[in-house]
Amino acid sequence: MSPRSATRPWEIHLALAGAQTGFALFPIFGKLALASIPPFLFAAFRVVAAAVLLEGIRRLRAPEQVRAADRPRLLLYALLGVSFNQVLFIFGLFLTTAINTSILTATIPVFTLAAAVLLGREKLSLRAGLGILLAGAGAMALLNAQRFDWSSDSFRGDLLLLMNCTSYSLYLVLSRPILAHYRVITFTATVFRYGAALIVLIALPDLLRFHPSGVPPIAWACLGAVILFCTVIPYLLNSWALARTHASRVAFYVFLQPLITTVLAIAILGEVLTVKTVVAGLL
Repeated sequence: MSPRSATRPWEIHLALAGAQTGFALFPIFGKLALASIPPFLFAAFRVVAAAVLLEGIRRLRAPEQVRAADRPRLLLYALLGVSFNQVLFIFGLFLTTAINTSILTATIPVFTLAAAVLLGREKLSLRAGLGILLAGAGAMALLNAQRFDWSSDSFRGDLLLLMNCTSYSLYLVLSRPILAHYRVITFTATVFRYGAALIVLIALPDLLRFHPSGVPPIAWACLGAVILFCTVIPYLLNSWALARTHASRVAFYVFLQPLITTVLAIAILGEVLTVKTVVAGLL
């Protein structure tokens, strides 16, 4: 019996819950760090540091070679799951609130199911279809769909977060088959290594103007927490679970994020719940 077939269901659920708890902490630590670190630079620090840590973990074991034929696909997954995902998420978080961020992140299961259905990976049921419509209505309510205000930072941030959700959902659906052929650490370290290159290139102008002495210790501590607890550990747990269950189940656990993030955003950041955010979250 293979290790994957011997995995017990509760282990998969525990891994998914742990991953989403780490992701839910990101808007809190991220908001605190972004007060002193530019968004592109923050994304570069996060991804490069995570790539170095993951590569170090990979090298502790007998390194597994990536087949040349798989490299173009891994590059695509790196762009969707790391490069585009990180830049869109961090810039969206910078422009909008942590509460809005957590609510819009909850649309990832909707986008994941839609992508899986469109690509023929999963079937669409009536209940799932109604769920997609309700979740879409919630996102539109948060965006104030009746009057798109392009001058509003919050609106532009929310829109970037929806684009981030689309990118990450495609990553979940498209990358699942290749996880059957590689160890989790090999896959995760490779996509982070590939994805870091584009982010560093984008962040280079900010890096040349950056003065580390102007960043307070609390911001560096929050950046460190984002790298370890909101990136390395959750991505490993998510990839481990994704190799053992459906992409839509992995995405479903994203619904834990709004609950955790909203409570912490109110307690730590002093953000306020509005009627609109409550209605959007319920939908």
